[in-house]
Amino acid sequence: MGIRKHGLALFTAALMVSTSASAEKVKKEAVIVSVADSNISARTREGALTVVTSPTTKITETSGIIKKKTRDAKSLIPGLIFTVEGDQQGETVTANEIKFKEGDWRAAVATKAGTTAQFTELRQAIIDGQEYVIREQATVYFASGSVGVAEQYKADLKALAQKAPSYGNYRVSILGFADSKGNAAANEKLSLQRAGAVSNYLRQTGSIQPGRVLSPSAMGEGTTAPGESPPATDDEARRVLVRVVTPKGQLTK
Repeated sequence: MGIRKHGLALFTAALMVSTSASAEKVKKEAVIVSVADSNISARTREGALTVVTSPTTKITETSGIIKKKTRDAKSLIPGLIFTVEGDQQGETVTANEIKFKEGDWRAAVATKAGTTAQFTELRQAIIDGQEYVIREQATVYFASGSVGVAEQYKADLKALAQKAPSYGNYRVSILGFADSKGNAAANEKLSLQRAGAVSNYLRQTGSIQPGRVLSPSAMGEGTTAPGESPPATDDEARRVLVRVVTPKGQLTK
């Protein structure tokens, strides 16, 4: 009996050594196709790849040259371009480390993935002018206290809506503003109502997919969007700024 146990132990040890020896240390770039628990179905230039993560897998988001953030597995979403380092056996890599760029993550959210929280983060990135190129823009002005879209601006909004799909992976950002007269809290509410009115009109044109219109944002009084000149008068301050944007990494329309 002792001999049998000893032989079984030797066989198990030999099997473990053989398995370990057959694993190859790799570093690969891939794009995520789908995610199921700890298994990531991905695609490289060479073909399909399965990436297996564990609680010890280090996941890092990079921005710029040196800025890094530790992320969790929830950040690994379909459409994300990433680099994995780990042990490969066949077409499966057990990941020791996964890295991806902040801009690539935002592009993945914008394309086809993302929770409500992720879309909120995406919207804020666009408001802040990060990682996106402005393709089309229109400004709608409002009378004092008004939240209705005047007829004179509807043609511009229709033209923007009709052209937006030609840019491929686009999103529509809608920012509402108010003048500085009156109560600041009331002005912020007014700016949101104006942005909501423009959003509703754009959706009703039938040219834009509803999921590509980001939730309207209230900018209130005394603020401007990135790259926008400050309003010179109260008439210019009461406005909604509509922008069609695409990720900076997108090379074609």
